[in-house]
Amino acid sequence: MDKIIVADTGPLIAFAHLDIYSILPSILGTIIVPRVVLAECLFVPSRPDAVVIQSAVDNGQLKIDDGINVVDTELSPSLGNGEQAAIQWAKELKCPVLLDDKLPRRVAQSQGLLVIGTAGVLIKAKKGGKINTIAPFLEKLQREGYHLSPRLVTQILALAGET
Repeated sequence: MDKIIVADTGPLIAFAHLDIYSILPSILGTIIVPRVVLAECLFVPSRPDAVVIQSAVDNGQLKIDDGINVVDTELSPSLGNGEQAAIQWAKELKCPVLLDDKLPRRVAQSQGLLVIGTAGVLIKAKKGGKINTIAPFLEKLQREGYHLSPRLVTQILALAGET
């Protein structure tokens, strides 16, 4: 079976802002998006990030899956529906999950799942020769309103060999 990963909303929107969907399959394999996650991403279909995500779906860069119809609220009542569906589907498929927020990452790890986030994907992209440097991507995310602490940025850049 090819590599697969289940994605949550946050990283999908981040990748839309970064305009890197074309390289994601070569880094991550098949990216499965639960229907509830897609609904969150496309809540305002005219937003630029939603347009990019819909295009990635149309181009086959994202695979929509309806396999999980009932969200398991036992995971954590503090998780959103998209986060719960992504974790639940990753458990079902026994594959990694793409999450950025701290609480969902902890819940997924407590379920025995391998977790990767947007920064981890950028590091993989650099190490795989798909991008030359990570710093401009982090700067763009910050301009788009993503909160990345100075400490986190320093850690990411160090892992990418950019410090």
